[in-house]
Amino acid sequence: MKKLLFIGVMIGASSVAGANTPLAIQYGNPVPIDKAVITTTPYHAQENLISQYSLAFGYAGSKIGSDSFLGTESFDGLFINGEYQSHPTASLWAEYKFQSSDIDYNQVAMGIKNKFLENDQLYSAVSIGLGMSWVDESETDADLGRIDLELDYFTIPVALEVGYKVAPEADLFGSFGYQWMFNRDAKICMNGACVSGKSDDLDLNGVTYQFGFRYYF
Repeated sequence: MKKLLFIGVMIGASSVAGANTPLAIQYGNPVPIDKAVITTTPYHAQENLISQYSLAFGYAGSKIGSDSFLGTESFDGLFINGEYQSHPTASLWAEYKFQSSDIDYNQVAMGIKNKFLENDQLYSAVSIGLGMSWVDESETDADLGRIDLELDYFTIPVALEVGYKVAPEADLFGSFGYQWMFNRDAKICMNGACVSGKSDDLDLNGVTYQFGFRYYF
């Protein structure tokens, strides 16, 4: 209690001393009435991070095959994509995609995207990436018994994206692209007996297309 009383006395004394101090007068030319006074606010880089991160999800389709440039097998599924804008026109992205047909197809990829055209409502961008994908299929044959097939690929996807800004923090977009898939490993099991290897004959390619929604944090 005595300590708090002492601090209070010191504050009061300093206030009285300040009251007896003459007011400091600054000499100089006054600002003309017709001249606007411009004030500046310090720039904080952290404020610019608000829209640098985004999350997107939606429909993912593709038509992939080994005997046709446009592919022969149609896949449908979903994707989820995370993006970091490292430059006003460029961003880094990572994506997971799951699609299914007669077989299940999974893909994980990352890459870079560049916006080459943008206004208040629309934008266009191109992207390229590198990734891994794998295909799983299992079935039972009357003569061969149970057959399990696993294929692993190194993937190069490219795409053209067009988006519409429904709000400052949200986009609706669609993309059309192409991807190359190079076989890294193939494993087939028949009734528990398995063999593995890789072959250029198992390389795949084809078109891809996506429609989705993106939200900026």
